[in-house]
Amino acid sequence: MNLKDKIINYAKAIGVDLIGFTSAQPFEEVRQILEDRREAQYLTGFEEEDIELRIDPRKTLQTAKSIIVIGQGYYIDDSQLEVEKPQYYGELARTAWGKDYHLVLHEKLEAIGKLLEIEVAGAEYKAFVDTGPLVDREVAHRAGLGWYGYNSTLINEEYGSWFFIGYMITNVEIKGDMPLKNKECLGCNLCIEHCPSGAIEAPYVFNGNRCLSCLLQKRTDIAEEDRVKLVKRLYGCDVCQTICPHNKGVRASSTKDFVPMGTSHQVDLVKLLNMSNKEFKEAFKDNASGWRGKKVLQRNAIIALVNQGTPEAIQYLTPLLKDPRLDIRQYAEWGIERLKEKKNTSKANTENNNQ
Repeated sequence: MNLKDKIINYAKAIGVDLIGFTSAQPFEEVRQILEDRREAQYLTGFEEEDIELRIDPRKTLQTAKSIIVIGQGYYIDDSQLEVEKPQYYGELARTAWGKDYHLVLHEKLEAIGKLLEIEVAGAEYKAFVDTGPLVDREVAHRAGLGWYGYNSTLINEEYGSWFFIGYMITNVEIKGDMPLKNKECLGCNLCIEHCPSGAIEAPYVFNGNRCLSCLLQKRTDIAEEDRVKLVKRLYGCDVCQTICPHNKGVRASSTKDFVPMGTSHQVDLVKLLNMSNKEFKEAFKDNASGWRGKKVLQRNAIIALVNQGTPEAIQYLTPLLKDPRLDIRQYAEWGIERLKEKKNTSKANTENNNQ
């Protein structure tokens, strides 16, 4: 059995859903796209800024010859979940259900890396899950894991766009796979039409600065006109994937890691707003949403609480007026005013109807 087959068999044995291989040749095909995105100011600040690093694997590992790419399906049938919904809750996107996918995929990549070291003397590798300089989706695309949808997500025939990507740059030469042929987006435009913020401006044209998922992760102020668009979202947005016909009838995740457990996908906002640092770390340490810290999620929680429009929720915001963090106080003040306005409007409408 050759090395590639050994890696594939081992990957399947440890629960990897998808695996592909590509060379470490530069990804020159995305250079113009990256330059155009930078020029249009579509970058979110979460990406690597150096385009050369984003294109050339050898800028990360000088001896690079190959890239091993894995994909892990994360779709869970939520109709089968038995979760008690709190009175006031914030929704986590599917990327933050269950265990932090960075941990899950990195563990599998490291296991494959150890196999490489056993099989090949002098093997070197560097593994990344959302943390590397290369364009993850383009690496996976060239390795044959999927094709692009209009919303710029990568789509796989079995898992739709519901799969995480991790990759490993190595100095071991392994025969690459080919990108998928005769596969393309259905072109229904549903993701464009239903994007809550208009971030998908045209087919394959994505403005990350307008994406609600990106907005919820930034530490900068969220404009008031954008806050209402967030509805109950606490972290991430699934609209473009949920509406995508490529995602109908896809395979469910093969692992239980992404089933919501301790930190439910419907987070109790009142509890979150009252968490100490210690309680927050305990609750979110293994959840993908916790990486931005307590303050960002508490800010998002205030917005989600206000968007539910219940004046009685003012009681949960009032204590935050004494919070030592200025921005939390400011969001609490805004929230209280908004809920008071809704209460007055509701009262006025009731009086008018009774006349």
